[in-house]
Amino acid sequence: MIKNFLIALAVVILIGLCTGIYVWKFVWNKPHPTVENAENIIKVHARELAKEYNANEKASDAKYLNKVIEVSGTIIEMEKNQDGGLMVILQTDDPAAGIQCAMREKGLKVSLGHITIKGFCSGNGITGVSLTDCVIK
Repeated sequence: MIKNFLIALAVVILIGLCTGIYVWKFVWNKPHPTVENAENIIKVHARELAKEYNANEKASDAKYLNKVIEVSGTIIEMEKNQDGGLMVILQTDDPAAGIQCAMREKGLKVSLGHITIKGFCSGNGITGVSLTDCVIK
């Protein structure tokens, strides 16, 4: 009876140990996705991105939300965001809603003009489509 109990206890401990190793190795230590190591980058012009979101936000979210996109366009404004980082706003056909790109580097210097930016799409807001963790291509 005690022998069977010890065997069952050893099996339970072994299963728990294997599960713990699996979770530690493949779940907790999973590499954080970055713009640089993204595989399926969607390329789009700022005006097209804004048009798609204005036409059908739900379909656009399915296509772009939380994915790395490469947006080309003209910088119309630059400002500091609440974290002190640079927010680059790309021109669209709607003057009230540009593409807002929160740049990753805080001390980045950018000039007005045409640019290509890669970042994670975080959806459409009141002031336009937002991208986060952006870098200049």
